Amino acid sequence: MRVLIAEDNATLSEGLGRKLRGAGYSVDAVGDGADAEAALAAQDYDLLLLDLGLPGIDGIEILAGLRGRRRQLPVMIISARDRVEQRIEGLETGADDYLCKPFSLDEAVARVRALIRRRNLQPTSLLSHGPIALDQIARVVRLDGVPVALQRRELAILEFLMLNAGRVVSKAQIAERVAGFEDDLNPQAVETYVSRLRSKFGPALALGTIRGLGYLLADGG
Repeated sequence: MRVLIAEDNATLSEGLGRKLRGAGYSVDAVGDGADAEAALAAQDYDLLLLDLGLPGIDGIEILAGLRGRRRQLPVMIISARDRVEQRIEGLETGADDYLCKPFSLDEAVARVRALIRRRNLQPTSLLSHGPIALDQIARVVRLDGVPVALQRRELAILEFLMLNAGRVVSKAQIAERVAGFEDDLNPQAVETYVSRLRSKFGPALALGTIRGLGYLLADGG
């Protein structure tokens, strides 16, 4: 899952990014309203953490634009605007949650998980492929019920493959989806991560290589 942090406080943004990456999410971060708008136009995100006091374009304006375009992207406001009327304005404009600064990074991650769980259109957060089960909220993967230790990128690539089971996905598509703005993940590096996944899951991961096109995870494996 990919998260966008729109926050102009570099220390807070970096701390949130570290915490969310440690929890298994792919994270991009921007520091002003124009960059936030550009990122939202260029990428599909699973969640937006939005500061209201962004330079250039105010967070409320960004949120109103999203909802005006009928984009249902989950949005959690993170703001120092803590008066009741300000919180009400944010929620009535379309925010799904509102977290006032200062806050605990652990609480922020817990709220992210709860928000994704609430907005997840699937009846369960569990993805299954044969004996492989991936909990999209807890960011835990099991093989025959036994937890498998995966690096963040390994988990993100496995999740992307499972979400696209039965469809051919290219290395470039995988790299674009799971890497953040500042990550250096090229299509060749994807091969290394896929090799590690095959090693860890063996034949349980029915993943074929389609020469010149990419990878195909068997549907309903």
